[in-house]
Amino acid sequence: MAIRDELLALKNDQGLIIVEQAVDWARDNPGSSLHAALEWDDSKAAHEHRLWQIRRLVAINCVYENGERQIISLSIDRSRGGGGYRDLDEVLPIKSLREILLDDALKELERIRLKYQRLSELAEVWAAKDVVVKRRGRKGREGRAADVA
Repeated sequence: MAIRDELLALKNDQGLIIVEQAVDWARDNPGSSLHAALEWDDSKAAHEHRLWQIRRLVAINCVYENGERQIISLSIDRSRGGGGYRDLDEVLPIKSLREILLDDALKELERIRLKYQRLSELAEVWAAKDVVVKRRGRKGREGRAADVA
């Protein structure tokens, strides 16, 4: 059975999937897809959890006074071993890094759109995102045409 099907089968009477109960079920069903998707080596799982904790601490504590994130992770940093974080003020002035940050932001907005697309109240947000994507596409084509000419 697929992970999705197993998770949906775990919904309780209120229609909720309770994470702790899902872990218990996976532990009790070692042949399941859900069991196979989880890290059962406590040493490895503890290390992964500590990495997650540091990422969370960076996100919560490395902020400007107004609450805006000061330290960010670019996709190019996440794709290499060990990852890494950069100061936003050091990223923004460098055109290539700023473009990567914008690409990352647009991809994140698209993931959010997929999650919340049924909320018609956000239609203007998605339209604004699409305008930015179209504008970037035009600039990209114009830039490539200039390079070829």
